[in-house]
Amino acid sequence: MYTYEDIKLQNQQDAFSAMYLCIARSVTDLCGRRVGERILREACRRAGRASGLQQRERLRQAGVKTNLHTLYHCGRDFVEDPRVRGQEIFDEEDRQIWEIYTCPLADYWNRRDGGKLGSFYCEEYQYARLLAYTENVGQLNLSKELTCPRDNFCRFSLFFREANMSRERAKEAFAHCDPGYEAPKDPPADVSFGEGIRDMTISIYANILETAREICGREGVCAVAEGLKRWTAEALAAMRVQADHTLCPLDAGFVEKNFPLPLDGADPAWNGYEDEARDLMRRLVLEPIAAELA
Repeated sequence: MYTYEDIKLQNQQDAFSAMYLCIARSVTDLCGRRVGERILREACRRAGRASGLQQRERLRQAGVKTNLHTLYHCGRDFVEDPRVRGQEIFDEEDRQIWEIYTCPLADYWNRRDGGKLGSFYCEEYQYARLLAYTENVGQLNLSKELTCPRDNFCRFSLFFREANMSRERAKEAFAHCDPGYEAPKDPPADVSFGEGIRDMTISIYANILETAREICGREGVCAVAEGLKRWTAEALAAMRVQADHTLCPLDAGFVEKNFPLPLDGADPAWNGYEDEARDLMRRLVLEPIAAELA
């Protein structure tokens, strides 16, 4: 059983899943299947690279060794949904292997016949993140994925071998290569779930918009805008049901706890992204949702 607080986190996660699927479908519908796939994969790679670079710099500044263990266990920029069930097979500085048996992202997309579109995110984001974090030395193999109808679990295998890097990079990554190293007493803490899903929502959306514009011009922007409109309708319908099931009014307080983005659009998480991205989100999603509140 999940607590009421768990359910709020799940609602935020599902809103992200809905956003990705709505925009992905709109982009592939209006820009064409092949071009749409190109846009989505490149956007997920860009978002993954940004996360990997940010994590590497954050750990460097804190004096933490930048290896695979710290990438996934220290100062994480995203916290897993409580519905995720998996098993960590290897947790080592140069090797991380894990399996995922239940994933709310894959479940959401598969139930809506969007597993193929979801697979673009699954296949690109973590790989690009790893490459950015390891400065193109790391390796990742996704041998099974829940978005594939033939598979019933995901299996991620990641490697960051000392033999493949320079002495300087090895010293930065591994304590045994840096005699006298002392780990910081206060390593960076993980972000909260709300911060992580907010940042992921903005990052994926903004990168899809940027990539769609570069590849398809205004047609690409229009495709993303249509996806945002679809998301608004789905988000409102979902939150009405969620509020009804928890005997809560659909008001600003409810949206704050069950939707990943602040409705005023003024969150500093938007800093660094184009003004058009925030303006489109505000006009097509945040303001229409705010107008429907009790």
